[in-house]
Amino acid sequence: MRSSSNLLIDPLSDLMNFLQVRCDLSGRLVAGGTWAHRFTNLDAIKFCAVTAGGCWYLIDGMSAPARVDAGDVLITNGTRTLVLASAAALIPKATTTPVVRDSDDQYQLGQGCDFTMLGGIVQIDADQRALLLNGLPPLIHVRGTTDEVEPISWLLEQLVAEMKGGRPGRAVVISGLTQLLFVQTLRAYLAHAPNGDEGWLKGFGDHRLAIVLSSIHGEPSRNWGLKELAKKAGMSRTSLAVRFREMMGIPPLAYLTQWRMYLARRELRAGASISQAAAAVGYSSESAFSSAFKRVMTVAPGQYRRTAQKEVEVPQTFSTSSEFGL
Repeated sequence: MRSSSNLLIDPLSDLMNFLQVRCDLSGRLVAGGTWAHRFTNLDAIKFCAVTAGGCWYLIDGMSAPARVDAGDVLITNGTRTLVLASAAALIPKATTTPVVRDSDDQYQLGQGCDFTMLGGIVQIDADQRALLLNGLPPLIHVRGTTDEVEPISWLLEQLVAEMKGGRPGRAVVISGLTQLLFVQTLRAYLAHAPNGDEGWLKGFGDHRLAIVLSSIHGEPSRNWGLKELAKKAGMSRTSLAVRFREMMGIPPLAYLTQWRMYLARRELRAGASISQAAAAVGYSSESAFSSAFKRVMTVAPGQYRRTAQKEVEVPQTFSTSSEFGL
């Protein structure tokens, strides 16, 4: 585990590194005239970055359509379908026919090119996917008019340029830019995340909770107490407990336990014994660790370890499908 000299670890970076997030660009969507399309594929975190024009969108659960314009980025957590349309009135008539690549290596809706958008999917190992899905609200909309949009605008310009060119290393550059676009969009969201949003990730943007989260992520094996964490945040124990639950959905020490169990699960998957995994996350008692692991993960650590060792890892490959993967 980490040493005490690294207490000020960035919890968002730690989370992204733990999840081994990979962002794949599906391609460029071009639309014009009259059009409306419902993207039905779920169970994946997706993003849409508008590079020209604008359109209307709706996800399940929204009371009314909203507008998205050039410079805006949408992130959906994969639990609800997304509809894009040239006019709000067309949304109920949206088609679900797969959007396929044309001769110009683009995906076309309607006629013309009044609207262009880059779409992508966030790839996470199936074993870890639920962690980030639960952290994100169903929809994040970062507008191109926010104070934090400058890095996003630059990344979009670079992505558009790279997709047009054929310079050496193009695939690597596009992959890196796409990854940065996702993280920068999350950072812009965290700067203004509404308290009422679903998902616990918004707590990472709270400057007081960030100190607590940095402490937990910096030394997850330490026997943290509520009093000590509250002192670091400059809050009373009651204020911290209320604020943390309000933003994260669970008490601080419950979050600590959950994070420990995710780290332990990674250790078990890598081949560690139960006692080694327990010690790595601060448990001197194997039985106490096993109880906590089963409570959080709903499976005993021994059973999880046996199942993980039987699984055969399938190498990640880029999709060869001609369908726009949003």
